[in-house]
Amino acid sequence: MNKDNPTEQYRTMLENLPQQPENLQQLEAIAENGNAEVMYILGWCYFKGEYLPKDLDKSQYWLEKAKVAGDKRAEELLIYCKFLQTLRN
Repeated sequence: MNKDNPTEQYRTMLENLPQQPENLQQLEAIAENGNAEVMYILGWCYFKGEYLPKDLDKSQYWLEKAKVAGDKRAEELLIYCKFLQTLRN
């Protein structure tokens, strides 16, 4: 793990979730403390069902927070997430 590359650190934490489930709480705490990148990563993971169970509600929660924090990627994915939720309902 490259300690100088936070994105790589977050990915490694996600990859290690089966062995270290506490990593999710750590990532959520980082996101709740204002890290827009981690907000987006959590939203993306919940959207895709990669590393985390697919959950459009949780995806939307984290993507909304990332959007408010200024992450442009979150804005685009959020539109698609909301569209899928309308189809689901």
